[in-house]
Amino acid sequence: MYKVLREEYGLPSKLAQDCYRDAIATYKGWLKNPKRGRFPVLKNISVWLTAKASYTLDLENKKAKILGQEVQIIGYPHNLDFYKDWEIKEARLVMRADEWYLHVTMKKKVKVEKEVKGLIAVDINMDFITLGNDKQVIEIPTKLSDVYHYKKLAEGLQRKYPKRWKENKRILNRIRHFHTRARNILIDFARKVGKWVIDEAIKFSVNYIVLERLNRMISRVKELKKDFRDRLYLMEYSRIQYWIGWEAKKHGLNVIYVDAKYSSQTCPKCGSRMVESSYRMLKCEKCGYEDHRDYIAVKNLYGRGSLTLSTAPQMRDVTTNR
Repeated sequence: MYKVLREEYGLPSKLAQDCYRDAIATYKGWLKNPKRGRFPVLKNISVWLTAKASYTLDLENKKAKILGQEVQIIGYPHNLDFYKDWEIKEARLVMRADEWYLHVTMKKKVKVEKEVKGLIAVDINMDFITLGNDKQVIEIPTKLSDVYHYKKLAEGLQRKYPKRWKENKRILNRIRHFHTRARNILIDFARKVGKWVIDEAIKFSVNYIVLERLNRMISRVKELKKDFRDRLYLMEYSRIQYWIGWEAKKHGLNVIYVDAKYSSQTCPKCGSRMVESSYRMLKCEKCGYEDHRDYIAVKNLYGRGSLTLSTAPQMRDVTTNR
């Protein structure tokens, strides 16, 4: 293949090697997948680039030199300065909608402090992302309603044109637009949540973040009603947790996972099962503690994280708001 790329297509030596490596990596990935589908076919235009050989990147002047051709970078992340001291590694040049994007891999050794200085817990549900400890809790709304809206628009077109939508390009492109819009909202929200959680962790002066273990949730998805199941799939809990973990690594913070079973139904003060007193409000009949179920979940996750790390004070110090 290398000889063909060099002689028939006239590719520079290093670019031919990168194309060859890219093809081998794609084939090996397909071959190792036990559920492999059809043989991989090139659909999107992209090329693998090796740092210093196929391309160089000047973050200071926002310029890139690709195969000897210098180009100005016209779009870049707003936090680009954060990566100025990172090592530039391989990149992928991708063509999307008649525009070229350079996806760069960067590397840096980050010191992670294992000694526990404090922790916060994060509860993720369909309406809110809630964060805090046993004394303070804050939350932000999710974008699930927007995502669900675009999903319904796409499904509405499919129902309206049950036979035509696959063959009519205008209808198909409109459906794809709605799905793409929903996906972009999800990805953008997940990244922003990751950044928000880390910013709050720094404000709280903690170095551990407690997240829910999702195994049990995944195993019970089939038991749920279709509408609720659709929303659960759309929420993509694992994507949000991934970006929280990614941002934590960048800032030298630790992430631990705890069992979330009954975390929103158990009293964080005495450990008894709570009962609903009003919409999303629960009350403990034994000790009288009452709070919002999302806040209860955060406090219980915080307590379980504390027990896992054997550090923070016990949850029995929670002040009741009876």
